[in-house]
Amino acid sequence: MISKKQLPVELTAGLLLFFVALPLNIGVAIASGVSPEQGIISGLIGAVVAGSLSGCGILVSGPDAGVGVLLLEMLTQHGIASIGALVIIAGCIQLAIGLSKTSHWFRMVSPAVVNGMLAGMGLLIICTQFHIMLDDSPKDTGFANLIAIPYAITNGLLVSEMNAHHIAAMLGAVTITIACFWKRIPIKAFRFAPPALVAILTASLATILLNLPVQKVDLPNSLSVTFLGGNFANFSKPFLDPQIWISAAILSLVLSAQTTITLNAIENLSPIKKGYKLDREFIAQGMGNLLCGLVGALPVVGVLLRSVTNLQSGAQTKIPNIFHGVMMLVAILAFPRLLEYMPRAALAAVLVFIGFTMTQQIWERTKPFMKEEKIIMLLTVVAIMVTNLFTGIIIGLCVAAAKELYQLTHLSIKVFPADRGVAIMQLAGAATFLHLPRLVAALEEWEESDELHVRLDKVTYIDHGCLQTLVEWESKHKGKFFIDWENAALPGQNVFNTGEWATLGKSMEYSK
Repeated sequence: MISKKQLPVELTAGLLLFFVALPLNIGVAIASGVSPEQGIISGLIGAVVAGSLSGCGILVSGPDAGVGVLLLEMLTQHGIASIGALVIIAGCIQLAIGLSKTSHWFRMVSPAVVNGMLAGMGLLIICTQFHIMLDDSPKDTGFANLIAIPYAITNGLLVSEMNAHHIAAMLGAVTITIACFWKRIPIKAFRFAPPALVAILTASLATILLNLPVQKVDLPNSLSVTFLGGNFANFSKPFLDPQIWISAAILSLVLSAQTTITLNAIENLSPIKKGYKLDREFIAQGMGNLLCGLVGALPVVGVLLRSVTNLQSGAQTKIPNIFHGVMMLVAILAFPRLLEYMPRAALAAVLVFIGFTMTQQIWERTKPFMKEEKIIMLLTVVAIMVTNLFTGIIIGLCVAAAKELYQLTHLSIKVFPADRGVAIMQLAGAATFLHLPRLVAALEEWEESDELHVRLDKVTYIDHGCLQTLVEWESKHKGKFFIDWENAALPGQNVFNTGEWATLGKSMEYSK
């Protein structure tokens, strides 16, 4: 039971969520190539349905800019009529994972690929929405958008004439400037307001007061929900297309990955350490997406920006989630015309700011990654920018699988030259019969005048062929050849101190 002292905090957090989420839902819908009301309905379902079923009251679900980039590609490929089938199938996959309690298997996806995917999504948001912010048309690929940015800046900002195109560009530039520097203003009392909200409100007020001739949000005369797209025959047709199922599986992967990352971030940031069940979150997200698909709305996902805002507002229960959804419903029913004062350039500018923030956070999070993981992440990002999000993810997964296969089958053989008549051979990795020729070649280069100690503490697996070879050599060279069984470790355990043999000189590398 919530206390009387905590209830105002929860309601205030819900009100703040409403002001953050409503313009973003509209902006994400426009960026996804669908009508604004589809984003609003999606935000409503994410807040009320997914929020009610979730085991984590702080987690806020709704349409996300990164997922919108992927959905735009899919709708371009399959057509706008496929949105219902894509979201329903993705929701059913999430439901199946949650109900079968197999969400832990989802963690098998390489963190490098997941972070590369999110970084790629962030860059796609920046490069695509940057052109819309300057009242220009985006190109076909992320890379094309990236290299066209200098020309867009020159054409949109660095000109003397002032027509509607350049006014929109200036408005977008001012919006993103406010969003970037709002938290640095001298008056600390004002910093509590979300930068995105302040930027959009400022741009909207400027548009109204100065009567700027820029494109604004266009809402229909009446907002209504169309169940099953209004026609069951046309609605069910995309379900017969195998390509739809493949795209929906990728969409489910992206949705689940982002929700998992958001939930992990909340667990780390929250002062109340409570273990949240990933299976339950998949069920909540799956039910939300199933309903979104039935009414043709955008898919919902656990959104990090909104969830962190909710956490920083002091929320501890589901009240802010549900309250901001109810407020959204009231706003679109009672004051729909007020939303039409928001300029599209300002919404695009806020999405650029979100994409930049998202990419920056991923960069900070992946700094401790090993070099190999960073390379995989970079390759995934480059593949996404050059091709598209779907192909880039597949390339990233293939590279990560190849890297794991290499590590599982690779054997490093290093021989440290003799010091005081004792040489050391260090084996590391998987010692299988595939590496017998290299192992025997390394053994044959051993000078029998010295003792040779073979260390197995870094070996994760050794098969009968390699083991028999080492035992036979030990038998033939008694008193000179030793297998250090006492230093052997369990798979994954490392008890070898490389500093111990630092004086043995430069090692000879037999592994390529």
